[in-house]
Amino acid sequence: KENKKLRHVKREMEKKFLFNFEKNRKAVSEVVVMVVMIALVISISAIVFTMTKKTVEEKIKKSEACGPNIIGKLSINSEYVCYDSVKDEIVFSINRGEIELDKLIIAIETETEVKKFEMIEGVEGGIDNLLLYPNRETDVMLPAKNSGRTYIATGFSEPVIGIKIIPVINEEQCEVADSLNEITDCKLTTIF
Repeated sequence: KENKKLRHVKREMEKKFLFNFEKNRKAVSEVVVMVVMIALVISISAIVFTMTKKTVEEKIKKSEACGPNIIGKLSINSEYVCYDSVKDEIVFSINRGEIELDKLIIAIETETEVKKFEMIEGVEGGIDNLLLYPNRETDVMLPAKNSGRTYIATGFSEPVIGIKIIPVINEEQCEVADSLNEITDCKLTTIF
């Protein structure tokens, strides 16, 4: 009888041990799962942060360079723009305010093509199909700060329908600073 009792007590103890072991094992499993989940969330957060950090820094750099402080400081003087259909060229004038530039991109549009000219700050030299007005000098350069300059772009086989100027500041190409989509024929103006 005592042996039976002992066996019963022993079985009960084993059951309790197994129950507690299973309970503790489940508790440990839940802790491990929680630690893995936290590590996973931290890893994903680090990846997202790394990926977006560069994009955000680029956007900040561009907004600082091309922000609202350039509005109105670079423009096309529409009074001095016309297309000469006899010579297949456009005369245009650019005004520059107090603004730092790396370079200026001029995009001139016809019905079938866009010709781009790039003038680099501080560099005076020849740019194909771009001349200074009125003497047709080949050493073109950007207007100085707080001044304007008139140019002649040549080599157009069809009428020019638009012109855009795009500044590059701190190595960032900005949005179009100014554009003109109505180009008068030079025969109709008294300026040129």
